[in-house]
Amino acid sequence: MLGAALVFTASDGTPRNDGFDFFLPTQKLASTVAGYAGAGHVHAPNPFSGSMLANPVPKSPPAVILIPSLDVHRPIEPVGVDRSGHMDLPQNLWNAGWYKGGPVPGAPGDAVIEGHAGYPKAPLLFGKLHLLHPGDKIVVVLADRSRRLFVVDSLTIWAAGTGPPDMGEPYGPARLTLITCTGPFDDHYKTYADRLAVEASYAGLA
Repeated sequence: MLGAALVFTASDGTPRNDGFDFFLPTQKLASTVAGYAGAGHVHAPNPFSGSMLANPVPKSPPAVILIPSLDVHRPIEPVGVDRSGHMDLPQNLWNAGWYKGGPVPGAPGDAVIEGHAGYPKAPLLFGKLHLLHPGDKIVVVLADRSRRLFVVDSLTIWAAGTGPPDMGEPYGPARLTLITCTGPFDDHYKTYADRLAVEASYAGLA
């Protein structure tokens, strides 16, 4: 365990000038997690979880994310952190942002990809991410055109200011975490109260 922490700020997943919703120290993205009252945390057996194929470790950055069940097909931009440690925004707010300080999707460890939720009646890229279910497929196309398949394990809702443990770790089985905002929306401050993390296991080449 490295010492740095991931902290979600009180923003909403819609455009802002000073970075995305997540504080991402460059050493690690994991944090101690406070419980979220009333949140649903769904786990289901994943038949693909043991199928780590004997393929070379990918090094090409991710280029496109495909979520067939949500009709998502958008480019991925590499993003870092700003001076305050907040995850930077993609240049195009409809695109996903891959934390380039972490693993490439399909390499050992937890690759982290963000996407804006948008407003309740005007969703952006990840506005329907909460509709995913365990077993749903996510495909990440790398710049070398290889397609990496991930299968959803769980959806977790966290209160703003907390985050999933072990997020972004650069070791362990290859996996993927998608992040966006969710929960009650404060129309005055244009913020969501909670954060959604979709965790998925690597299932080999697509």
